Amino acid sequence: MKTKYLIILGVAMIICFAIFAYQFTSSVDTFIVINETQVSENGTITGYLMDAYARGVENMTITYHQAGDNQSQRVSVMTGPNGIFKIENVKNVPESGSNNYYGDFSFAGEGAFHACTFERNITLKG
Repeated sequence: MKTKYLIILGVAMIICFAIFAYQFTSSVDTFIVINETQVSENGTITGYLMDAYARGVENMTITYHQAGDNQSQRVSVMTGPNGIFKIENVKNVPESGSNNYYGDFSFAGEGAFHACTFERNITLKG
């Protein structure tokens, strides 16, 4: 009788591990994290593309709006090791009016990783 329960428990455990392994590798949500809300001119914006398990997602393209550019124009940067990306030497373009920000950060999704956006803008200190 004990052997029967042990076998049932073992089969249930194998099924649970299989479901977890499938979810862990098949379809994963992603998030963009940026700690800065305001950056000085010529400063650096550092961000992190991570999956739902808090692992960095490397070698992916992040697109964003750059200060001074037309609203429809997008610039891209690649994530490096551990999912970290950097936008260096940010420029302040006060004459661009409402377009003087870095924002609309997005990841289009690739493979098992879902698309995501960072919905806040990074403003520039004069």
